[in-house]
Amino acid sequence: MDLMNLLQLLGWAAVGLVMILFALTGGFDFGAGMLLPFVARTDNERRVVINTVGPTWDGNQVWLITAGGAIFAIWPRVYAASFSGFYFAFLLVLWALFLRPVAFEYRSKMPSITWRKFWDWGLFFGSLLPALLIGVAIGNLFLGFPFQYDPVSLRFFYGLHMVDTNALLDLIGLLRPFGLFVGVFCVVMMILHGSSYLTMRVSGPVLDRVIKIQRHSARLLFLLFILGGVWLYFIPGYQVVFNSHALIEPLNNQVSQISSGWLLNYKHYPWMGIVPLVGLIALWRLVGFNRSGAWVASFISSCVALFCIIATMGLSLYPFIMPSMTHPSQSLIIYNSSSSEISLIGILIVAVVMLPIIFFYTGFVYKKLWGRGERLSGEIIQSESKTLY
Repeated sequence: MDLMNLLQLLGWAAVGLVMILFALTGGFDFGAGMLLPFVARTDNERRVVINTVGPTWDGNQVWLITAGGAIFAIWPRVYAASFSGFYFAFLLVLWALFLRPVAFEYRSKMPSITWRKFWDWGLFFGSLLPALLIGVAIGNLFLGFPFQYDPVSLRFFYGLHMVDTNALLDLIGLLRPFGLFVGVFCVVMMILHGSSYLTMRVSGPVLDRVIKIQRHSARLLFLLFILGGVWLYFIPGYQVVFNSHALIEPLNNQVSQISSGWLLNYKHYPWMGIVPLVGLIALWRLVGFNRSGAWVASFISSCVALFCIIATMGLSLYPFIMPSMTHPSQSLIIYNSSSSEISLIGILIVAVVMLPIIFFYTGFVYKKLWGRGERLSGEIIQSESKTLY
C-alpha cells in the first residue's frame, strides 16, 4: 500500500470516527429530546430532563457539522453528489435542527404551560426528524443512489426525472423499505442512548420511567440489529475489482452486483465479524446492567453498542461510499473520490494537532458542568430556577 492509499484509508477511518463521536455525544441529546414528552409529566420533571443535556448539547451537535466538513475536505466528490442530489432532505434536517436551540433558550422564558409544551414538542421533533432522516439516508447507501458521473459534473436521475425538476422527489425517493427500516433503527438507537444517559443524571419518578424505556429499547435494538443483518443478506450488494485507473477516475471502476454482496467483507476478512458480535453482546449486557442498577456500566455498554453498530455499517460498505444503482461501474469508493495527496496530508496534520485539544477541552467542560455528578431533581430545579433552562 503506497502513501496515497494509506491516507485515503485513514480519511475513511477519520470520517467514520467523527460520525461515531456525533452518535455518542449528540445521540444522547437527541434521545433525551425524544423521551422528554413521555418520561416527564410535570413542568419540573421536564426541566430536569432538559437540564441534563442543556449545558453540553450545542458542543455535541458541532460533531455533525464536523462530519459534513470532513466529507467536504476528504471526499469532495461525495460531498458534491450527496449534498446536491438530496438537497431537500438535508434542508429538512437543518430545519428540524433549528428547533433545538430555540426550544432550549425560549422554553422557560414564559410561565405559560401552553408556551412550554409547544417548545417541548419542538424539541421532540427537532430530535426525532434528524435521527430518522440521517438513518434513512444511511440505509439507502446499501440500496444505491441513481446517479452517473461525467468529466464535468455529477448528474442525478430519479426514474425519468432530473433532480432539479422537483426537489420533493429526492426525499420521496429515499423512502424505500430498507431505508425506512434503518431510519427507525437509528431512532431506537438514539432513544436507548438517551435513556442510558438519563439513568445517570435524573432521579425520582423520571428515573423509574427511564429505566423501563432503557430496558425495552435495548431488547428492541438487539432484535432490529439481527433483523437488519438478515435483511442485508437478501439485498444485492456490490463488488469492485481494483485497477490503477479506478483509483483516479470513477469512470474506470469494474463493479459487479452480486447476491448478498454487502456481507462479502465478513467472508474475506473473518475478523470483521467480531465488531457486530461485540455490539450484540454489549446490548445483551446492557439489559443485565439495567436490572442490577449499574447505570454507569449500562451507559458504557450503550456507547460500545453504538460504536460497533456504526462500525458494522462502515465495514459492510467498504470500500464503497456512494454506490450507483443506475451505473454501478461509476460508484464512488474511498480510492476514487478523495482529495489530492497534499490535501490529505494537510488534513492529517490538522487532525493530529486539533483532536487531542478538542478531546481535552470537551472532557474539561463535561467535568466542570457536571460538578460531582450529582443527579438533577425537582428540588434543584426550583432552587436554581432563574439560572437553569
